Amino acid sequence: MTDKATPPPARVRPSLRASLESGRGRLLPVRVAAVAAVALLVLLAGAVGDSALRYSLVIGTIYAVAVLGNNAINGTLGEINLAAGASMAVGAYAMAWGLNHDLGLIGSLLLVLLASTAIGVLLAIPTVRLQGIFTALATFALAYAIPDVAIALSEVTGGDAGTAVPPVQVGSVLLDGSSMTMLVVVSAVFVIAGGLTLAGLAGPVGRLLFVVGESPAAARVFGVRVTIVKVAVWTWATVLGAVAGAMYAITVGYLNPTIFVLFLSISLFVAGLVGGARNVAGAWIGGLLVGTLPPNIQSFLPASSSGVVFGGVLLVALLVGSGGLGGLPDRLVTAVAERRGR
Repeated sequence: MTDKATPPPARVRPSLRASLESGRGRLLPVRVAAVAAVALLVLLAGAVGDSALRYSLVIGTIYAVAVLGNNAINGTLGEINLAAGASMAVGAYAMAWGLNHDLGLIGSLLLVLLASTAIGVLLAIPTVRLQGIFTALATFALAYAIPDVAIALSEVTGGDAGTAVPPVQVGSVLLDGSSMTMLVVVSAVFVIAGGLTLAGLAGPVGRLLFVVGESPAAARVFGVRVTIVKVAVWTWATVLGAVAGAMYAITVGYLNPTIFVLFLSISLFVAGLVGGARNVAGAWIGGLLVGTLPPNIQSFLPASSSGVVFGGVLLVALLVGSGGLGGLPDRLVTAVAERRGR
């Protein structure tokens, strides 16, 4: 009776391993708990910390939204996108233009969504026809060109002189970049985007995305419109990047082309690798590392050595959290469950 009542570990372990590698399946409650834990820690640190810490947490969480979108491409389609900073530039300048032309917060946000969706589709149609290193090179070229494009579109962006972003006030509350209110807002945006990501991965959409990413030929055999699916993923990533850029514009209050340089896109890509390409909590952790570490390192180390220290921290994070720091709880739960044969 005991042997029949106890399921054989061999049947359990593959499902756990599949969930660990895919980002869907039995470990979903662990991932939800991990996102909630990161949110609690971020808000708690912001509540007890000073304005400088809150500001860096806001920037890190904004980056995390862009990383989450970038991970949709890397984690499901298996492609390298080095243009997340370009998506942020679209959202940031669209938000600034809308606020400067009296569209208000809601109108400016709608402009951001419309502009990013249109640009995302236009850029995705040729990009999805590429694969591997060619996708990386195409998006690298786009990210490299963004500062020059911003200068060329000086009537919208302000060119080299940049453009000021009017302060945003919701009711009687001013959305100041170092305020607790702004930290709550950007955290809420990440939780919503992360919740949509987890729900999508857990359902039929996630199954479809992984089939397209891992075997496009097989997906076509079963009648899947592979190109449409890929365009949708790239557009979703562009929209999330633009939303992050819009929040960034409100936070910093001033934009110029030197903000959206190639290094930003590379940093966001690396943040996704550090956190885990298929892990929502990992996207937040990666964004926080990129957004909070550099300014805090420079506060007690010379600027000439801060880059080396930051690179060393990222390297250690990659080695310690092979598969992503955000996946550590998943791997721990999987190891315990396998040891107990459950």
